[in-house]
Amino acid sequence: MSLYKIYLVWSLARLVLFGEGQSIESWKALNISVDGRLHSVRPFALPCYSFYNGAKVEADEEACAFVRGEYLQNSIRSERPNGYMHLQGEMCLGDPVDQCLLDNTAIPAPEPAPGTSCNQGSVPSYYIEVEEISHITAALKFTQDHGVPLVIKNSGHDYMTRNSQKGSIALWVHKLQGLTYHDDFVPDGCGADVRAGRAITAGTGVSTGDIYNFAHEHGSTFIGGYSPSVVASGGWVLGGGHSVLSPVYGLGADRVVEFKIVTPDGAVRIANQCQHEDLFWALRGGSGGTFGVVLEATHRVEPLMPVAVASIKLSPNGTAETSLEWIELMARESLAWGKQGWGGHAAGTYLTYMNPTPEIANLTDGGGAAKGSMRTASDFALAHGGSSVIEVLPNFLDVWNKYVLPGALTTAGVTRVLATRLIPRKLFSDEAGIAKLMDFMKAAQALGFDPRNFYCPADTPFVADAMTKLAVGNHTRPMTSVQPAWYNSLWDISTSLKIVWNASYAERLKNMTAMTRATLLAEELTGTDGGTYPNEANPFTPNWQQSWWGENYASLLQIKKKYDPKGLLKCWKCVGFEDEDISSDRFSCQGKLQLDVDYNIANLM
Repeated sequence: MSLYKIYLVWSLARLVLFGEGQSIESWKALNISVDGRLHSVRPFALPCYSFYNGAKVEADEEACAFVRGEYLQNSIRSERPNGYMHLQGEMCLGDPVDQCLLDNTAIPAPEPAPGTSCNQGSVPSYYIEVEEISHITAALKFTQDHGVPLVIKNSGHDYMTRNSQKGSIALWVHKLQGLTYHDDFVPDGCGADVRAGRAITAGTGVSTGDIYNFAHEHGSTFIGGYSPSVVASGGWVLGGGHSVLSPVYGLGADRVVEFKIVTPDGAVRIANQCQHEDLFWALRGGSGGTFGVVLEATHRVEPLMPVAVASIKLSPNGTAETSLEWIELMARESLAWGKQGWGGHAAGTYLTYMNPTPEIANLTDGGGAAKGSMRTASDFALAHGGSSVIEVLPNFLDVWNKYVLPGALTTAGVTRVLATRLIPRKLFSDEAGIAKLMDFMKAAQALGFDPRNFYCPADTPFVADAMTKLAVGNHTRPMTSVQPAWYNSLWDISTSLKIVWNASYAERLKNMTAMTRATLLAEELTGTDGGTYPNEANPFTPNWQQSWWGENYASLLQIKKKYDPKGLLKCWKCVGFEDEDISSDRFSCQGKLQLDVDYNIANLM
């Protein structure tokens, strides 16, 4: 039996198991309606296996050698419908047998043990290679008629498993490319008095790296994410979208001025501050995968400007105690740094900060202002055997190419789960707040988190001009739908854990229980003044609606029901997800772990 036939029989059996029972004729009709772009999806590592879903298949030595050699490469995974940056998008978290992974601790990755089976995990059964609006509308009609789950898959950058789902069809939108520069953009349907200035319209599949280069070619600076393969018009901006330049220029959600989207009813809509204002508000922070399929978004850009960089590193042989001292130093300095316009990444063994303000990014003073601003951190690192480089470069693309790009190419192929918490500025303003923050760090250390692995984006819109945020026409809502804590915070503390590729269920449960306990500690630290970035959240967060969107959730849910009354688009803990979904077959890979984590937390606290 051929590999395709084996897969077809297996996937149809899965669909029957879910109660859908579609005929082969209905699938053929769908394929015709999408111009032959319906394809089965097979796990990324399948070429290295001789069993697939328990059936004997022929391994492909040439394809396997490629997969093993490129297993950690972002660019390889982002360009493939079965490519996921984070392996929780591929594996079934609740069933260690149901996965198809390679040992990611060495490159080339070792071949799997003889006789082991590559199983589908959470990888969708099919994907549609979307190139036309009609492909999306046909898929929406099919899922409405037949009940097959539908997910939206782009470059694979998602910690939350929203872009994959067992037994589903994936709308692979990565082929929706296209870049257009506007000298003075006027949103569709708005008068000439509503001008956004210079802007770039980017298809939902265009990578951040491509936009950075395109913007530079047009004498502009794009305010975007930290990975070249993240797609800026997709999940990044829909969830809020932080950037190292956000302290001065705002979040991606503050800067987007228009979306073109296919809503679940099949309608193509333009959402901006002049039409479908409620949808526009929801898309500016309400997260992806639930309100519709974004075709393109238009983002305001800035002129070229010099950018100061501080790259300060501790000795790689430093102790956990030294890292705690370093974290406390950064906490004490961060309020002053934030007011000066610095943004970037603070970590347990380094910081990489950037600043575009003229007072700091001065090309005529030899970096003197920047060095003076960062002197305390620089002196500490040098005194502890580290290094410090502080300079001003002519533009952000130079900064990006020198300081970001080299370390952002091989971060894929691991199971890394995050838990973040927005830390309000008041905690940095006095000794009591600093002490409370450091007590949290020590409590996290007691749970098994090494302070040397501490990571914290300092990318909140701390000093951003209010003009970067478009007001909602009726002034009845906040200007964006992101968690309001974004605009009152200074740090976004990130706790992370890696799950080894062959971890048992007991090991996964232990890790996720520890992660959730750390999440609850962070919530206790900030109270309701804090919040969480849904793009980088612990997927097992108990009170997720409040944590991720605060008072905005009720309005987001109303808008969800307006544009998707039948609930065609549903993903794990997206707007519209209900408590009963946790125990459903559709979310069984996450649901079992959620229930067991909840039990552990209730009995350990």
